[in-house]
Amino acid sequence: MTLGSLGNPFLQKKRGCIKMERIIRTKTLLPYLVAVLAVNHTAFAQVSVFPEFLNFDEVIFGQTVSQPLVISNQGDTTIVVNDINLSHSYFQVSDTSFFLNPNDSQIVVITFSPQEQGVADGTMSIFVNAPPDTTLKVDLTGWTPIDLNVELVRNESSTPISFNLQNSREFLLHLRVSSDTYWAIPDSESAVLTIYIDSTYSSQNQDIVLFKGDELFVYKVSLGRIDSGSHSIEVYFDGDKSPPGAQLVYLDEFSLIPIALNSPDYDVFRFSPVLYGRDLFSDDESVRTDVPLLMWHEVDTVGSYKRIEYSMIWSNEDGGTNSISLMSRWGRTTDIEWIYEVWIDPGGNVHEEYFQGSGHSYSPFDGNRIDDHPILKTVTINNMVSDEGVSNYKFFLSPERSKREIHSREILMDEDPWTYEIMALEMIAEGKYESPADPFTSAVSDARNYLYLEFNTQMAGYGLRLTFATKLKNDPLWYYSDHGLSSIGAVNAGGWRRSTIELWEGTTLNDLDSLQIMGSASGSFSVTFEELSKVFLLDEDFALLESPLQFDETFVLNESNSSIRFAFDELTSVGGEEVVYAPKIFLLSQNYPNPFNAITTIQYQLPASSEVLLMIYNIRGQEVLRLVESEQPAGYHQITWNATNVASGMYFYRLQAGDFVQTRKMILLR
Repeated sequence: MTLGSLGNPFLQKKRGCIKMERIIRTKTLLPYLVAVLAVNHTAFAQVSVFPEFLNFDEVIFGQTVSQPLVISNQGDTTIVVNDINLSHSYFQVSDTSFFLNPNDSQIVVITFSPQEQGVADGTMSIFVNAPPDTTLKVDLTGWTPIDLNVELVRNESSTPISFNLQNSREFLLHLRVSSDTYWAIPDSESAVLTIYIDSTYSSQNQDIVLFKGDELFVYKVSLGRIDSGSHSIEVYFDGDKSPPGAQLVYLDEFSLIPIALNSPDYDVFRFSPVLYGRDLFSDDESVRTDVPLLMWHEVDTVGSYKRIEYSMIWSNEDGGTNSISLMSRWGRTTDIEWIYEVWIDPGGNVHEEYFQGSGHSYSPFDGNRIDDHPILKTVTINNMVSDEGVSNYKFFLSPERSKREIHSREILMDEDPWTYEIMALEMIAEGKYESPADPFTSAVSDARNYLYLEFNTQMAGYGLRLTFATKLKNDPLWYYSDHGLSSIGAVNAGGWRRSTIELWEGTTLNDLDSLQIMGSASGSFSVTFEELSKVFLLDEDFALLESPLQFDETFVLNESNSSIRFAFDELTSVGGEEVVYAPKIFLLSQNYPNPFNAITTIQYQLPASSEVLLMIYNIRGQEVLRLVESEQPAGYHQITWNATNVASGMYFYRLQAGDFVQTRKMILLR
């Protein structure tokens, strides 16, 4: 069987073959074809299963969760499913044997019923007489949080947690814990836990710095690859690595999270880096300053290669750009840097790999590994890394977070606003904050005294500076992102960026009157301001207080027109009216409910008026129905499909709007 476009957008039969062939393929357009068996006589059979893995995620002990699995016969002869075997007793299947007629599908239901707290992984084997006999494999994963409820004093360990694995795979650890520490108090900033896997001498052991103090907080780390068999994990309160003020740690809950082997994101976890902490000033500086807080990944495809980039947010930047300029130029005093990039060939092997070395160099990686995980070390005060060296502290953060494309890197901080709190507390601990706040001095004050702005620009010129100012109601003065001083850094490059404006303590969104945007340069310049996407303050608990923007205007600043001014009423909703955001991109959303029984709703959005074609296809790629075939205006649209007279199984819906095309799958389950 091959993919083709003649007469069918998805699938076309392969004809005229004489001999029997066994073909196993993976298709970009049809990812649901995880196993294919083709037999060409006068008749042929082709069996597929969707999905190729079932991840039940977190299930509370005592609960049962179910997921559907679709087994399809796309050939023209009947096949027999002889048996379905599950290797782990916590998983059960609704049907184990049945006939599948040509062009028919069978939905079986898999249930996960954990009998104890911990992790469960297994394999579903589907034995099919096609002919010839073949076996399809489906990976099964799920977990239940483990209640610990344990207090540890310095140099005390938890009771080892034992578990068994059927398959070797990558794992994450989510540990909910608190300590009697506070990040803003010198010598009591944090406590350090060391995670031991099987042995105190294991290369996969790592440290967790408890920077959130007495708040129960979930620390998310990687464990790397753990092979099949019996294992144990132990949590140790390392008094030798902890500041002297740390005396007590409370372990609340522990989640051991398996990564599905056939997950499209598996490589993200397989190649995530290990990072040794910085030790430029002292052996223990990683427990009190510039601690790694959050790692995330970005994935793209270049030709036949997959490129994965890993970035880190550190709690502070001790060098490079000073704190005042950081707030003006980047909108934060944390440090955000990419640390490792890997290019993976179609066979799953490393083709090229790089790290960000001293001086922001793009350096080839030639260091050591733990399995496929590269080992790096932070080596500069502005948190560049090296592929050489170790220190007393080893971090292995989870890369499970990814960045939304149409935002700046700081969007990761918005989604985890506790990073703003740690940023603020470290500034206090290091004596870098002024108190009370005075917007007319250049000193940095509490992070909750700032107006935060996110925007997208294109810039051209030499010595560029993009600055912002705001005016408050009943106040004739303007407050500037660079405090009106050319010695303070300003935004000097295009793309998605952030800036902040320091205001008086207690300023609210309702106090904002006007916003001014200004450009300057050493000579001629051009700043195309394409979008102002976020305006917000931080509340007392460092949560975001966002202004409901309606700003959607492109303008150009240059030497003859260097500034533009808006009233905040022009940028936001007024009078308590509901804000209706115009869509900025084409998007086809997942139908709901899914799976569905007879009726489901499909939503999509159009940023511009378009000729719209919305079609339904069956699993063979045959057209079932045209739901929409007309010109539609920009905005949000939805339509309901009543599939009462259609057979159960998997279907595809495809949106074409101008040059935009997107396809999604859905399951009709009766």
